[in-house]
Parts: sequence; structure tokens; C-alpha cells
Amino acid sequence: MRNIVAVNPFRIRMWSLHDRFDHHVNEETCKAEIESFTKHGQLVPALGRAVRGDPDHEIELIYGARRLFVARHVNKPLLVDVREISDREAIVAMDIENRQRTDVSPYERGMSYARWLRSGHFGSQDDIARALKISSSQVSRLLRLARLPSVILNAFSSPLEICEAWGLDIIDALDDPQRRERTIQAARAMAASDSRPPAREVYRQLMVAAVQGRKRRAATARDEVVKDDDGTLLFRVRNRSNNLVLVLPTRRMSPGDVANIRSAVFAILHRASPQAVDSKNQRSARALKAV
Repeated sequence: MRNIVAVNPFRIRMWSLHDRFDHHVNEETCKAEIESFTKHGQLVPALGRAVRGDPDHEIELIYGARRLFVARHVNKPLLVDVREISDREAIVAMDIENRQRTDVSPYERGMSYARWLRSGHFGSQDDIARALKISSSQVSRLLRLARLPSVILNAFSSPLEICEAWGLDIIDALDDPQRRERTIQAARAMAASDSRPPAREVYRQLMVAAVQGRKRRAATARDEVVKDDDGTLLFRVRNRSNNLVLVLPTRRMSPGDVANIRSAVFAILHRASPQAVDSKNQRSARALKAV
């Protein structure tokens, strides 16, 4: 049986693990709720539990931060469904309620998941997924959004504007050393601007900067030229992502030279001596002749 009571909103505190950003719950963002509350009253109760040992509060609200703000704003009692509920049960109830709403951002959910792990209420991403009955991959994606640094968040008017796909693209850019610097520079420039562009344009500019960062790194890459004492070109050393390329002039090389280079590289990579490699090659050659 539900126990719905009307409570003085100033005697209510929010639960520490609730998933709303308090500084984004204000008169502007709650304008529609204030109008509805004034005309029709509170239609849906918030969820809370009784508080013990706190002389200033009698209810701890699990979810309903916006409803609490509105009740305080219009100075009306807040309807609260008061239950005996554990932290883990409260987390599941909050997530179910918020999945039915469209105004809880992916970034807020990702930050919530990260807090749940830090607080020890869940032992792993898989544990969260099982409790919420969602896929582990979804939990993993939202936790990646929680990694967005403040320099990126400040480029947007609000982090709540960042949709999941945008956030994952930005994280990918930041994880790439070739793109990170230019992406961060673009974010700082927009954050310092007197008027930030719309969220979609912020995302577009960050992605343009990320692509430019990759091109710039590729354009500035130069071969290392190795020359003889008289200045004659011997060979080039070329860096390609995780690979090293040696560019050798074939006109100056014999089949025996190629075999020697192969043996030397093999020795370097396997930390073996050239003599050991030569001995191995000789044994292999004798074995082939014997066949």
C-alpha cells in the first residue's frame, strides 16, 4: 500500500546519489513544471524515505528534484510516496522512473553510473547492467560519457545538451593523440566566447578540429634521411602510426644484402645476436638442401 504524504518542501533533502545536476535545476529549466503546478497542482508524487537523526529534514527524496524545486518556488507542500527502501533498491527505482522521461541526459546517467561504482553499491559494469536490466554495452557507453573533461563540457551551454553519439565521438577524438590537442583548443575557444553557438554547432566545430588535428600531424610528419659521409642518400626512416618503415634503394642492393637486413632486423626484434640468427639460417638452409 502506498503511503503518499504532503510534506513541507523545505523539510526535504535530496539523496546524495540522485542523478540531477542541482545547478541545472532552476526557474528557467523548470518553467513548464512551474506553470503546470500552479494550474493543476502536483500530478505525480516524488519518491522518498524517512530521515532519522537530521533535525532539519524529515524526508530524503530519491527522485523528483525538479518537483521539489517547483514546490519550494511556489511554496506549496510536496506530495511524496514514502517507502522503506535500501540504497540499491532506490537506485533501481530512480533509473526506472528516469528512463520514462526524456529530460535526463545521457551524461547525467553516465555520471550516476560512475558514482554508483565509486560508492561501492555496484561491483562492476555488469552488476549495474543486471540490476537495471539493460545491456552491459549500454552501461559501458554511458560510463565513457562520464569521462568527458570540463574543458569539453564548458564549450556547451550545458552538458545536458550532449547526446550520446556526440559524446562518444568526442571521447574517441580525445583518446587519439593526433586529434586531442586541436579538439581541446577548439573547445577552449568556444568556452571563452561571449556567446556560445548552439549545441549541434559546438559538436560540429569540435569534430572539424579533430579532423584538422589528424591532417596536421600527417602533414608535419617527415622522413628521417640517412646519408653517407659525402652526403649521398643511403636510406629513409619513415614513421607510420605504430609502424616503422625503412625505404631502401634497390639499385644499390644485392640479394645477399636483403638477406643480411632481414637477419639483422630479426635479431633486433627478437633480442637475438646476429651470429645466432646466422647460425639458425644456416641450419635452415642445410635442412632445405637435405630435402
